[in-house]
Amino acid sequence: MFRGVDFYSDTLTKPTEAMRKAIAQAEVGDEQKGEDPTTLKLEEKMAEILGFSAVIFLPSATMANQIAIRSQCEPGDEVIAWENAHIFLAEAGGPAVHSGVLAKPIHSKDGVFSAEDVKAAYRSIKGAHYPVSRLVCVENTTNMGGGVAWPKEKLDAVITASKEFGLRLHLDGSRLFNASIAAGLSLRELAASFDTVTICLSKGLGCPAGAILAFDKNQYLKIRRLKQLMGGSLRQSGILAAAGLYALDHHVVRLQEDHDNAARFARFLQDLDAVVVENPLPSTNMVYFGLRNSKIGDRIFLNRCEELGIRFSHVGENRFRAVTHLDIKKVDIERAITVLKEVFKSV
Repeated sequence: MFRGVDFYSDTLTKPTEAMRKAIAQAEVGDEQKGEDPTTLKLEEKMAEILGFSAVIFLPSATMANQIAIRSQCEPGDEVIAWENAHIFLAEAGGPAVHSGVLAKPIHSKDGVFSAEDVKAAYRSIKGAHYPVSRLVCVENTTNMGGGVAWPKEKLDAVITASKEFGLRLHLDGSRLFNASIAAGLSLRELAASFDTVTICLSKGLGCPAGAILAFDKNQYLKIRRLKQLMGGSLRQSGILAAAGLYALDHHVVRLQEDHDNAARFARFLQDLDAVVVENPLPSTNMVYFGLRNSKIGDRIFLNRCEELGIRFSHVGENRFRAVTHLDIKKVDIERAITVLKEVFKSV
């Protein structure tokens, strides 16, 4: 196991001692029978926060996204989303496997697209020969786009355009709490007008596992069956839901620290001649960068970093990602910069 300053992902956070205590003390029951009180409490609380009539607890955000797609599409339908959205890039082809849908990707550098993009992607021609545009997926924040929090006016425009064409809307809000902090808007405001919403608990909120899917209660039996179908039904899930409840009370406001640390790291990186920073003013908790001298080689760079105690994600040729999170402190940022200077001396 890597031991050092780990920028690989915000999924690497360890439960705090206080969160572990909440987990240990959780009241539990059989979730599959609807009898786990802690899970029910988390679902009710998230429904209230998001302004939805129903929420279901799931093992992962990937499962939540796949259930959302399956519940709103028929095989042969088209799903419109950013070309590098998590549902297309990092869910093992799930939309094709679980729902039999076609991907209609939208090109965008940072993952934010426009109403005009939706109109261009929508398949207006109708007939028995053609697939049907059915669902628009928005990712907020945009992971591979630099952790960008959608501006509210662009989000509203995409929602309006989608509804004009009768398209359904799914919000992959795995990091929606980060988006909320960055945009200064409530989760309810960001989730408004979407048919389904995913939120991951094991990223910025620092839980060991778990996610939720919000939807209309009229779809409950369908969603519940899809949870069973995809292997997501649980037993005493209160031990995981308790972590979510603790995080809602203690780990939301502190997300601003992650954003500040990302901004601090980006500023330091810009002072290094060997580095080109892709997003020098990070929107949330992600910094993307490359090496000015790509001849060094990606693997040599990453290996040397790990040898000296820092780790990044490798997300493309000469493209690296640093993610700040609960376990990254200000002192870790300073240590990482010191190590990077040493790395560039040695390579």
